[in-house]
Amino acid sequence: MTENFKLSSVSFFCPAYNDEGNLPNLIPTVFDFLKENSQKFEIVIIDDGAKDKTGEVAEEMARKFPNTRVVHHIKNKGYTATLKEGFENGKYDYIMYTDGDNQYDVMDSVPYLHFLKDNDVIAGYAIKKAVSGFRKIQSLVYNFLISILFFTSFKDINCALKIFKKSVLDKIKINSDPSGAFIDAELILKANKIGFKIAQFPVVHYKRKTGIASGSKPKLILNTIKDMIKLRLGLL
Repeated sequence: MTENFKLSSVSFFCPAYNDEGNLPNLIPTVFDFLKENSQKFEIVIIDDGAKDKTGEVAEEMARKFPNTRVVHHIKNKGYTATLKEGFENGKYDYIMYTDGDNQYDVMDSVPYLHFLKDNDVIAGYAIKKAVSGFRKIQSLVYNFLISILFFTSFKDINCALKIFKKSVLDKIKINSDPSGAFIDAELILKANKIGFKIAQFPVVHYKRKTGIASGSKPKLILNTIKDMIKLRLGLL
């Protein structure tokens, strides 16, 4: 039987870009999750200069659900910069995030919350991915490179469902290129090097219902590889 474990306080955030059709499904689930599994919480939706009605929908969610607020970027800053902002501004004992595209269900983490009794970070890894064959190969190659460069065995290191103790993030300076997508790996690898305990748990990656993923842009891939090399050389 799964052990019941309630988090003391949680700062949850989600980066949202052109996710007007996803937030109305994501935020109610997040609210229910936090209400059931934490003693105190906040929900922060970061509208990263979306071109659709993401900002308006986010404000509607904030009016509907207590302890929810919205941060608006006038211009798009990019995924890495938005994640960095969320990680650095969380105020509670635990910092949790997932993406605004609603491709992960935060409820999948419930059976594994008790891992945080003995670990400092819990990170999801997708056991099923609703992406193209190319994106699957891209992910396999990326995780393989990280495993051989950093001598680790983390699965699906970029999975966008993680919970950090704030004390972990307070010890790490994020230096990833805002135009890349290395921030998840940077945080996990630096936390691991410092000696923080990290546990992983299986999740399902669901099909995106609206919006378009941008993870395969050549510039983003190139900058991610550059950051990977920099970290390996101790320059990040």
